[in-house]
Amino acid sequence: MSEFDRAWRKLVEAARRAPAAEDESAPYGFSTRVVALAFESGRPQPSLFAQLSLRAALVACLLAAVAVGVNFAAIRSALSPEPPVAANDDPVAEVIELAS
Repeated sequence: MSEFDRAWRKLVEAARRAPAAEDESAPYGFSTRVVALAFESGRPQPSLFAQLSLRAALVACLLAAVAVGVNFAAIRSALSPEPPVAANDDPVAEVIELAS
């Protein structure tokens, strides 16, 4: 018999020996407390750290949007299918032209 089977039998025997449960109804006023907590209007305020970190994240997003806006022309030219101007330059051909 495995260790699991022994433990399982021990638990089953202990459950059989346990006394029968009595009527366990909710305490007096329980439903009133549940309803009062459900309709509670106050929400806990976030901590100072949470407020500051949210503001820092918003400022970072704003700065990122401004950076993309300022460099939009460079981004568009980098994503264009035509090669950049520097790729068309041939330094050896330029030196030969200067020597002639």
